Amino acid sequence: MVAASFVASSVLIHIAVMEKAPIIEWLALASLVFVPFSIGLAAGRPRVWLAFIGVCAALAWLVACGGGRPLLYLPSVLIPAALGWVFGRTLLSGRQPLIATVALAARPATPDYLLHYSRRLTLLWTILFAAMASWDLALAAFAPHGWWSAMANFGNYLVVGAAITLEYLFRRLRFRAYDHPGFAEYLKIVARADPRGIHRG
Repeated sequence: MVAASFVASSVLIHIAVMEKAPIIEWLALASLVFVPFSIGLAAGRPRVWLAFIGVCAALAWLVACGGGRPLLYLPSVLIPAALGWVFGRTLLSGRQPLIATVALAARPATPDYLLHYSRRLTLLWTILFAAMASWDLALAAFAPHGWWSAMANFGNYLVVGAAITLEYLFRRLRFRAYDHPGFAEYLKIVARADPRGIHRG
C-alpha cells in the first residue's frame, strides 16, 4: 500500500509539475500524506481518518490559494536527506553502523572483515542519499521542471535499485567464500532488522 502510494505520488507530481493542474497537484500531495497515515487508515482508526481528512482539506485550501506547488518539490529533498541521516547517525561513536545491524541480524557470527565492510557500506549509502538530496535541490532551483521531475520521480528510484543490485553482486564476488543468504532472504532480513543504531557493549 505504501509502495503503491509512492508510485502514484511520483506520477501525479510529474503531471502536476508539467501541466500545472490544481486537482492533480492536490491529489499528488494527498498521496504523499497518505504514507505516514497508511497503517492507521488501514486499521480503520477514527482519529487517524479524521486527521488525514483534516490534512487533505488543508492541502486543498493551500492549493486553491496557490501555495501548494512548492510542497511538490520538498519530498525529493527531504526524503533522501532523512534517509542519509538515518544511515549517518549510526556511524557516530558508540553506535553500530546500520548495515552491520542488518549483517548481524542475518548471521550473529558475522566475521569482523564483513562488519568492517558493512561500516564502509553504511558510509557510502549516507553519501549517496546526501548527494541525492543535493542534486534534487539543485535541479529544483536551477533546472527546467522536466529535468527535476525525471530525476526526482523516476531517476532516483533507478539509482537506488542499481546501487542495491550492484552492491549485492559485488559482495557475492568479493566475499565469495562466505555463505551469503539469497537475495529474497536478504530482503526479509533487512525488513526485520532494527534500523536504529545499536550501542556496543
